[in-house]
Amino acid sequence: MNAEQLRSLSRVLDYLAQDEGSHFENASPDERTNHIYLDVLILQDYLEQQKGEPNP
Repeated sequence: MNAEQLRSLSRVLDYLAQDEGSHFENASPDERTNHIYLDVLILQDYLEQQKGEPNP
């Protein structure tokens, strides 16, 4: 991904994280297992790892 794509992904994830985090907190343990918020966290972690690595 180039810098513009990473920036866009970051913005989308930031937007989703707030609402999905609230939904996750209110979800039952069974619903939390496959909740989309877990994917948001994985992708946010990925972006953090990409910082400092050069992108074409």
